[in-house]
Amino acid sequence: MALSLEDRLTIHEVIARLDHAVAAQDWSGYLAHFDEAATLDPGFAPPVSGKEAIRGFLVASEGNTRGKRHVATNVFGDGDRETATASSYLVVIEREDIPKVSASARSVDSRVRRDGQWKVQRHAVAVDPGMFKAFAQSQG
Repeated sequence: MALSLEDRLTIHEVIARLDHAVAAQDWSGYLAHFDEAATLDPGFAPPVSGKEAIRGFLVASEGNTRGKRHVATNVFGDGDRETATASSYLVVIEREDIPKVSASARSVDSRVRRDGQWKVQRHAVAVDPGMFKAFAQSQG
């Protein structure tokens, strides 16, 4: 059976909650949406698996997320009643200094339903190639 309208709305809401949690650096709130054995593939560092390893990565990366707003756009989900894939574009905006786009990427989440709730099994970020060029330019 295809995803219900309620499932699709929940998928959208979880993406928004993840982005709000990153902006607040609320790692417990962020990880509440992840399966215990989930994998985070940030796109600029090796993937990490397991909630505690993901928490460690997030804490170590706080300097990269502090003062930034993560905005998901063009969100859609596909799947059935037990598994789903959610895709979105990610725009990261500087919010404490002069506002500017500081990153852009495409995110793809694999989700599984556990005890009636959608949990992220894998969160993969594909950083747009232009962002690596911009970073290299800023370094040198």
